[in-house]
Amino acid sequence: MKGRKSKPGGTAPIARRPAGLGRQRQRQRLIDACISALHIHGPSNTTVEKVVAIAKMSPGIVRFYFDSKAAMMVASLQFLSSEFEALVLVPVAELKDTPVAALRRMVELYLDPEIASARKVSVWYSFWGEASSRQEYYDICGLKDERFANLVRMLVERLITDTRQTHLDPDGIALGLIGVLEILWQDFAFQTEVAIDRQAATRRAMAYLRSIFPGQFTLGHAVAAPAHDAAVFASFEADRLEGILSGAQLAGLEARIPAAGDFLTVETATERLLLLRDAAGAVRMWRIARRG
Repeated sequence: MKGRKSKPGGTAPIARRPAGLGRQRQRQRLIDACISALHIHGPSNTTVEKVVAIAKMSPGIVRFYFDSKAAMMVASLQFLSSEFEALVLVPVAELKDTPVAALRRMVELYLDPEIASARKVSVWYSFWGEASSRQEYYDICGLKDERFANLVRMLVERLITDTRQTHLDPDGIALGLIGVLEILWQDFAFQTEVAIDRQAATRRAMAYLRSIFPGQFTLGHAVAAPAHDAAVFASFEADRLEGILSGAQLAGLEARIPAAGDFLTVETATERLLLLRDAAGAVRMWRIARRG
């Protein structure tokens, strides 16, 4: 066959090293296939054979790009981390002088399908699950989370300064926002792409910010919540009437979040709840139903 060599005594073709732009494209094709394989099989059960089957490439081509399966997986995680920085951290940081616009943009980008597809989110969590035993995974995941957390805290601190609400705790509020976004990502990871309601997810994240900074994150600037969705952002009293948590449970939980910005998550038999004490001292709750 023209352009390829055959093994002595046989007819099986030997993969030929690509060059230039074609080489970059083939490497990225393998990384994309590796991410898909990780989404389907998880890190432990992903093999080179499964990756090249998804990529529709020859198994021999892999050695031109990666020394091992482990190297290919690290490259895939590095790609996801670089993508997150380019598509979320950089554009949000460019708006740092206008923290309201920056935080709103952060929510939009963090939940965008380019970053938060069910495929990619599940792979992030797969790597985190393996991070305790793989230093490379821990370093890459940890650096991404640290950069994101620092950016969120900086924006929250600037907004507190701009609004002169110096009694608020920037660390607690930033941690609360990160917690909301993480819960939404977890919800995405267990759904098919077509089942993800990104508008509802955006409403929930913006409602968190609005509960602390009501004058800055009005419904007029965010995706308006329909009437039937009002219960998602109900107060404790409304949910107490629905019997989700007993009065004793509520009193105990309220005592654990005494200051503005304090939050915690609670698991019930049917739902995952995020509880937050807002700037006015009221306790608010976000209800995120589990998917079957």
